[in-house]
Amino acid sequence: MKNLNQIYIYVVFLIFTVIYILLPTGCHEGDTSCWIAWSKYVFNNGLGNIYNSTSDYLPLYHYFLKIYAKLCGSKEMIVANIHYLKLYSLIFHVITGYFLVLWMKKVNDNHHVIILKSLFFLLNIGILYNGIVWGQVDSILAGLLFISCYYAIKQNVLLALVFYVLSINFKLHAIVYFPLLGLLLLPMMIKKFSVKNLLKWVCIPLALQISILTPFIISGTFDKLLEVVFGSVDRFSVVSCNAFNIWEFLIIQKADLMELSDQITFAGLSYKNWGLLMFITTSAIALFPLGKATFFSIFQKKEFRFSSNDFILICAIIPLVFFYFNTQMHERYSHPGIVFLAAYAIKTNKLKYLYWGSIAYFLNLEKVLMFLNLRSYDTFIFNRMFISFLFLSLIVFLFYELYKKKRLNESENDLIRF
Repeated sequence: MKNLNQIYIYVVFLIFTVIYILLPTGCHEGDTSCWIAWSKYVFNNGLGNIYNSTSDYLPLYHYFLKIYAKLCGSKEMIVANIHYLKLYSLIFHVITGYFLVLWMKKVNDNHHVIILKSLFFLLNIGILYNGIVWGQVDSILAGLLFISCYYAIKQNVLLALVFYVLSINFKLHAIVYFPLLGLLLLPMMIKKFSVKNLLKWVCIPLALQISILTPFIISGTFDKLLEVVFGSVDRFSVVSCNAFNIWEFLIIQKADLMELSDQITFAGLSYKNWGLLMFITTSAIALFPLGKATFFSIFQKKEFRFSSNDFILICAIIPLVFFYFNTQMHERYSHPGIVFLAAYAIKTNKLKYLYWGSIAYFLNLEKVLMFLNLRSYDTFIFNRMFISFLFLSLIVFLFYELYKKKRLNESENDLIRF
């Protein structure tokens, strides 16, 4: 039997080639105009000056745009080849798939079965739609987060921190993973504590962060970068930015949720604060099992034992409830949740959850972009409340999955223990 890595490379090469040949030139017009404008600006003025433009993205993505602009070599080629930016998302998609394969390999030695299962991720309609059709870059964020969580499960504190720093520098909403990774890494860091390890854990991520910021510090635009970071909160102070979430049910009166302010109050709290309260509450419920294991490990000096499957399940739930309950959410903010859901569903053979989540995500994206130019956008299947219900029912069943009585035959290989 061929080496698993070789088989995966062959499969990915085939998929990559087909997608490259069929790569749609169309993208989301608003996002594409930003990519073009920012790439041109970086090409003309250098990376460090990008925040003198209209950019509202965090610094790491501009490194990708700098590479793209350099490869194009001219402003004309930047415009002509802009659809090839989608290949960034595809590359990170297959890298994420490789780490999923590594995770499955730990409990399954049948390479062909592993590769066949990985296709449920590699060919996922919702994930591919985001990067290949829409032209967005959430697969890069999800990939960085997935790799960070993979190394956290493997008890490699340093690499988990490094990839988390990269994710934070890519998109700010990676912050929702901070409590999750913190609860797993903290007892691990206590168990492995030494001055040498502490210096590694602090100095290397810090050096990485400083190196990312250096071009902007040198160019004198660091203050504008900070304005982007802090200005990203409440930048669109509306109930929804096309996320079909709980607010489709809660706003009874007919209103465009993209026009309705989330500062309107109900029972003394703004819609925004109600959303935050629901998100914090559901996040706390999701994190409780992991928090309990962390508490016993630190304060009662017990062996840390937690299911890696449950950890990945929580990794799926957190961004889904972030997307579903908060105001100001874009349709794409559930993307990391769908990626982790795919990993959980594939590894545990519970593919119904993956189908469920992928369909809801795809319908939300296609209802907004209308790339397929269908005649059925006013039908029930594209109804905003129906799509919201799909997300809600998925979240409910994932919580049930997290808290239900565990199977007696759970493998020791599925446990994080130290």
